Amino acid sequence: MFQSSGINAEYGVPFTAMGISSVIHPVNPFVPTIHFNYRYFQVTQPDGSLLWWFGGRTDLTPTYLNREDATHFHNTLKTACDRHDESYYPKFKKWCDDYFHIKHRGESRGLG
Repeated sequence: MFQSSGINAEYGVPFTAMGISSVIHPVNPFVPTIHFNYRYFQVTQPDGSLLWWFGGRTDLTPTYLNREDATHFHNTLKTACDRHDESYYPKFKKWCDDYFHIKHRGESRGLG
């Protein structure tokens, strides 16, 4: 985490920024690789109010596709999204699919 200790010279406001990125590469080829990265930014405006943004992505990359794993992965993410807004999952899934698409190879990296 990085947190400013005072005033940002250009904008004149304190800020906080943090993130995490992880890739798990299991030894067992039947256990899929998982990758995620999440970020959080927060700016305190001169009036004391906060502006913030939280975002990130995750993907599951199996060596051998197990449809049960893929279904569980997406159902878990959909359930989490639906708790907040049922429009989130389809929108965020498309963002992930676009982000993890390898254009020059014409394929996706993982299951989105």
